[in-house]
Amino acid sequence: MSPVMDGLVPITIVAIVFTTCAAVAIALIFAVLKKRRIEIDAYKAAVEKGLPVPEFKIKTRERSPISTLKAALVWIAVGAGLIIPTFLAAFEDGDYGVLAFSTIPIFIGIALVISYVVEKKEREKEKSESL
Repeated sequence: MSPVMDGLVPITIVAIVFTTCAAVAIALIFAVLKKRRIEIDAYKAAVEKGLPVPEFKIKTRERSPISTLKAALVWIAVGAGLIIPTFLAAFEDGDYGVLAFSTIPIFIGIALVISYVVEKKEREKEKSESL
């Protein structure tokens, strides 16, 4: 193969993978929104006909502090995954350009760890006040 084709094949594969993941995510979002719209229309129709309907509840999930901690660990791992190869390659090339970029996920993760600690303290405070 030619050098141009050698460079295009990996780029094409990566583009296809990311496009497929994005398409699946968008399809899932639209499916959930459509289901929610159908539920709302059913409630509206029942109210218009004067039928008794259960109380309309907006479905919300309360985030637990542990989900914040999980997200924090993922961001820190992504940052470490970017920094470690950068350090290994930098000793040969002397290029530290990616280093600044790879600190972004680490600082996001650190911020989420701080958020986890604050949320945990607030929940403990609420539990002690309610008792």
